[in-house]
Amino acid sequence: MKYPIPSTIVAALLALPLSVYAQTNMQDTSTPQDTTAQAEATHMVPAQGALVTEIDAKKDSPGKEFQIRLVKTIKLEDGKELRSGTILIGQVAQDDMQVTGNSKLALRITEARLKGGDVVPIKATIVGLADPETADFAGHAVMPGEQDNNTWTNKTLKIDQIDAIKGTDLHSSIASMNSGVLVSTKYDVKLKKDSEIELAIAIASDNNSSAMNGTSGRK
Repeated sequence: MKYPIPSTIVAALLALPLSVYAQTNMQDTSTPQDTTAQAEATHMVPAQGALVTEIDAKKDSPGKEFQIRLVKTIKLEDGKELRSGTILIGQVAQDDMQVTGNSKLALRITEARLKGGDVVPIKATIVGLADPETADFAGHAVMPGEQDNNTWTNKTLKIDQIDAIKGTDLHSSIASMNSGVLVSTKYDVKLKKDSEIELAIAIASDNNSSAMNGTSGRK
């Protein structure tokens, strides 16, 4: 005698291939680049600094060096301290994110120069940007680079800060060799002296150091 199959079992069997397919699609959305960025982010720590000199997209070509002064002491994953006042060295770079805009300024920060003269190769991503301020909302005086707190965590792998400074957007990614790209459709991109730069920083890996040394084009 043949027994009818309950309708609930039939429905479950029909739904099974769809569930497996949906699960496979979800797993495939993570790319090798995403996985690498997640691994890199776990080694990074938040930092804050102030730009030492102005940077202008119209005047400063790739290879032009700039400096950022740390305003708070940070401790890297290996225990090394970058003390307040440490100078971070970067160069104007070529845009590797293919961001569209009339004016673009790509930046790559590659090393920290300690007060004793030692140089530490670093990988740094710009996770926030603000024009210089001399006072906070309550009217209290602030030092350059200290008006905001850096709230970045290693869960954030990509930054799209719209209107970071007037008419200019910030785009950055942990996966990028560059620290960030500033782009505007209206203005010449220009960062003023004492602009606040919020960062995620780690000791540069061997691969990162090789790529930075080969493409920075320092003048």
